[in-house]
Amino acid sequence: MASRMALLCLLGLLVASPAIADSGIYYQLALMWPGAYCQQTNAGCCKPTTGVSPARDFYVSGFTVYNATTDAPVTGCNNAAPFDPNKITGVQGLYQYWSSIKCPSNNGRSNWKNAWKKSGACSGLEEKDYFEAALSFRSRINPLVRLKAQHIEPDFGLYGVKTIKNVFKAGINAAPVVQCSKGPFGKFQLFQLYFCASASGKFIDCPAPEQYTCSKEILFHPFQKWMLKQQLNESTAANPFVLPGVAVEM
Repeated sequence: MASRMALLCLLGLLVASPAIADSGIYYQLALMWPGAYCQQTNAGCCKPTTGVSPARDFYVSGFTVYNATTDAPVTGCNNAAPFDPNKITGVQGLYQYWSSIKCPSNNGRSNWKNAWKKSGACSGLEEKDYFEAALSFRSRINPLVRLKAQHIEPDFGLYGVKTIKNVFKAGINAAPVVQCSKGPFGKFQLFQLYFCASASGKFIDCPAPEQYTCSKEILFHPFQKWMLKQQLNESTAANPFVLPGVAVEM
């Protein structure tokens, strides 16, 4: 019951009680842009073996619980239940939005197992609830839709880091931490966005943000399905790049 209450609060479906609001934790969601990943890795990127085409959107790359007093990740929950892949079968959006496109092609299970062991087991949530919470968090942010609405497109264009942050500040009242990597043409490119939320599910500026090196303007690298090696036949993946997400207020 406690984990269910925590999940509902994180998703913003309940008004948090003072005990939950002051629970001493916050969450950080890391969202990776696959176009940058495919461009920067020597091995390239590969289509997962799940039979489901990943979305052409930001992927969940981490969902971490932090101690609100020390700003340190909450880890080391050795007595927690081991990862059971059967418990997350059927989690909506898992294959599309928490997808592993590392080479060689894989089914993503090691990625999910690492996330659960590193942080999920310490989240106070049941395994399925943990993954559903992260994906719902991502859906509420709906990052690519928000950026495109402000004409920030993955088109090799250069966009201001401050402008990118302001898109989300205006939309969810919290700015992300922007992580860059070295891209083509000697430019820094958008690689990951980090968003934080309180235990009650309210978006907040990350209390102790990491400092990443970026230029004032960064490149937004395209991501196309041909960038994925070992593709399945098109007949096995109809309409592969659907971009579901909650409606956003601009």
